[in-house]
Amino acid sequence: MRLTSLLDHPFRDAYAAKFGALPGATQAWIDGLRQTARGILNTSGLPGPRVEAWKFTGLGDVVKIPFLPSSSAEDIDVREIPLGVPHIPGARRIVLVNGVLSAELSDAVNDPPGLRIGTLKHYLAREPQILKPILGGLASSGSYPMAALNTAYMSDGLVILADKNFPGSTLHIISIGAAGADPVAFHPRHIITLAAGAQLNVIETHIGLPGQSYLSNPLTEISVGENATLKRYVMVAEDNDAFHLSTAAVALAAHGTFEAFHLVVGGGKVRQEVAVAMNGAGATCRINGLYALTGKQHHDLTTVIDHAVGHGTSSQLVKGVVDGQSHGVFQGRIHVAKDAQKTDARQLHKALFLSKGPEVDCKPELEIFADDVQCAHGAATGEMDPNHLFYLMARGIDADTARAMLVSGFLEDAIATISDELVRAAFSDLVQSWLKRRAA
Repeated sequence: MRLTSLLDHPFRDAYAAKFGALPGATQAWIDGLRQTARGILNTSGLPGPRVEAWKFTGLGDVVKIPFLPSSSAEDIDVREIPLGVPHIPGARRIVLVNGVLSAELSDAVNDPPGLRIGTLKHYLAREPQILKPILGGLASSGSYPMAALNTAYMSDGLVILADKNFPGSTLHIISIGAAGADPVAFHPRHIITLAAGAQLNVIETHIGLPGQSYLSNPLTEISVGENATLKRYVMVAEDNDAFHLSTAAVALAAHGTFEAFHLVVGGGKVRQEVAVAMNGAGATCRINGLYALTGKQHHDLTTVIDHAVGHGTSSQLVKGVVDGQSHGVFQGRIHVAKDAQKTDARQLHKALFLSKGPEVDCKPELEIFADDVQCAHGAATGEMDPNHLFYLMARGIDADTARAMLVSGFLEDAIATISDELVRAAFSDLVQSWLKRRAA
């Protein structure tokens, strides 16, 4: 179905002219991807309320801002990693500033045998054929609106290639957003490929400098080979002036495993879209998450899991707490193809209101065309149970502490789904810090 929208956008000729020559421009297939994406943008604009998947996340405030490409801003200088970035013991830090690698802030470590890490700019200019099997193949501009914007202006990002049976490593990608006198936009493109039997952990922290307006539009294409395992943990803790609109497209081969967790404790408007194609028998997908919102913050987690073949397993648990005038959104669609027998797919979203002002929209969907499956979805929203609060207060606990304990217990249920012990501890600490800031 063709995406249509009435929203014009600021990313037209004047914006494109500020880029100059983009890497890979001499490659016909790369230039073709960009030209196709720009054609879609010029025809359809950015997604408006007529696009079903975007009806809860309006972009009217985004299209009114005259963003500059971050590469053309001359007054941006980031010399240190902002406070609030979690420390993951043993993880290699790779720091991006507005989507561009910062060697000065990153760990200087040689790649272990079997793992190659480079910039998208390098591969587009010097080794583009390595990217051809995946770049634009998993997230097409015609299917994902923000992918069109990313593809049109992608200039840098990361390429991570794990060879067959790579034994494992942990990478911590820290993406720092920063603007100068004018609001900026950046569109990093990341490629992650795991060959058969490879193992890899990727932690992403998205954080920004306070009081600066920018648009972060990252797109990640991920290929997980047979019997390979990728664990991807994403944390967004950006400022209230930041827009974060991300897309991830994942392809899973037979008996491949993809585990993801999305934690959102900041950002003015955040939308994360994750699409997983279960292309091989016996594949496993787990996408869990947690959002804690206050003020006028907005978060939308939209997932699509496509069980194309049988004997696959997918599960989703997303929990959120909303306060102030915030808005939480969860949209989850599970598609089970006709021949995908023996599929087990489950989905659950729960939200807790901490005051009278916030809003939550939840839209779970099941599309099942096979008959021998186990599929279920559920959704629940509500306020804090006064009986639970009374129980704690009756035992001498003050009201504020009792509320914090109940909220913490509600959220920790989601945190417990993270299989990596170090990440689980770090994300739990971030949630506790959010609770303390709210209490203060």
